[in-house]
Amino acid sequence: MTEQSVSNQAATTELQTLQQWQRVSPIALLYFCLRLIKAVFGNMAYLAPTLLVFYQGIKRYPGYFTLALLAILALLLTIALLRYLAFRFRVTGETVEIRSGVLRKKQLNIPFNRIQNVRLLQPLYYRPSGHLCLQLDTAGSNQQEAQLAALPKALATELQQAIYAVQQQSPHTPADPEQHAQQAAVVAANNERLLCSRSVGDLVLYGISNNRVMLALGLAAPFYNQLTTVLGDLFQRLGLDISHWFNPEQQSWFWLGLAVLALTMLIMLLITLFSIAASVLSYYQFRLVRSEDRYIRRSGLLTRHEISMKPSRLQWIRLQQDWLDKVFGRCNLRYEQVQAPMSAAQSHAEHGKIMVPALPPREAQQLLSEAYPDQQLHQVSFRPVNWRFVIPSLLLFWLPALGISQWALRPDDALLANLLLPLFTLLLGLLLLRWRRFGYAIDAHYLYLRRGVIGVDYYCVPLHKLQQVSRQQHWLMRRARLRHLQLVFASGSLSIPYMPAEDAEQIANYALYQAQSSDKGWM
Repeated sequence: MTEQSVSNQAATTELQTLQQWQRVSPIALLYFCLRLIKAVFGNMAYLAPTLLVFYQGIKRYPGYFTLALLAILALLLTIALLRYLAFRFRVTGETVEIRSGVLRKKQLNIPFNRIQNVRLLQPLYYRPSGHLCLQLDTAGSNQQEAQLAALPKALATELQQAIYAVQQQSPHTPADPEQHAQQAAVVAANNERLLCSRSVGDLVLYGISNNRVMLALGLAAPFYNQLTTVLGDLFQRLGLDISHWFNPEQQSWFWLGLAVLALTMLIMLLITLFSIAASVLSYYQFRLVRSEDRYIRRSGLLTRHEISMKPSRLQWIRLQQDWLDKVFGRCNLRYEQVQAPMSAAQSHAEHGKIMVPALPPREAQQLLSEAYPDQQLHQVSFRPVNWRFVIPSLLLFWLPALGISQWALRPDDALLANLLLPLFTLLLGLLLLRWRRFGYAIDAHYLYLRRGVIGVDYYCVPLHKLQQVSRQQHWLMRRARLRHLQLVFASGSLSIPYMPAEDAEQIANYALYQAQSSDKGWM
């Protein structure tokens, strides 16, 4: 008997012992502590105004601030300990039952067949002891339903396979659930087929091309004054007079512009390095495999994630290519599954999706064909939307902003007013490009969408997954025989604005026919 079979047999035996209420491993206390600390100190955007108000007080009495910080940490550790002691779970039959809460008691009963995803996470501090965090997501919920914070690896895997076994039971399923779970584990392990893997070089390209520089600069705005003060003191200690470089009275406009450009490039470089580091941490050793009935994504450096998705839950596939992705010849592929209400606002929502980063277009097409063999995205001809698509943005933003800027600036500063004209010309060009990018197409089984500005997103959507359809038309559109078409799926909604009314009716009627007549399930 091999070591792996002995481990699986021990895990199955231990799975039977979970019928009694019990706690997770004591190492879970560290997980509770870190999660609570992250929840409090991770929202720095909300704490920043408070820290700025008391900034001078903190500088004047650093000792009291340190004591207050230690008191807060001690309080958080106490709360984490109480949450750990109050946490109980058991597995009875085909149901996971969880009791939690200190002041407010809570009990969850989750049947195996109601579980949407079983996610396995292994933070860095779990690896020496060989524990995993098992997370259960249920369909239709707007929050993560359950977490078993520290289970032995063999036991967590066995529980995952037992849940999957119940979900795919058939009339030929063995009567013994334990035997069926063992068979399902063996079949899944033997039938895994590697679809895609990503190297560190690919992740570096993804970190560069998906760098959110402007977002990071915007979040740092409340700290600009303090940052400039700290950096100024640092440069003075190093013997560098930075204020001399940016003084218009002492430097030429050319030199001043060059200094600003150099500083901007330095900041962008630092943020790009952080983006690359985050990409490597999240997607290190990325592997996408296909088992008998699931897609499975495994990745992560410090915390190893395993996310699975049944192909039947796949709602559409999105191929995303920003402008830097085009430069590098790469794109990102997103498998969009059933999405719970408001899940986009949840902190774990992105980790529940399957996204393949930095793919060459040829590999992206192979993955798309593997999921949807009869799709024709690579050769379909997109129909454009009507030119009236640009009118709302033109009337509500571009023309008012142009008029107000020229009216306010030209009498006093004609040079600045003239400099703004090329900027508004660029914005108009981007608006027209966004209109030209927007396109739609349909074939016997799929709806295809294309949209973007400089980058382009492509959607391949099976029509039989349709949930709702709506058509809108105001009086100006009625005269031009145009309509807005909105298609609602379990993963979100897609809109096609300012399209010919005949096309809108045809697509809506055919999509409804496919949804009604198809024998394929939507989830």
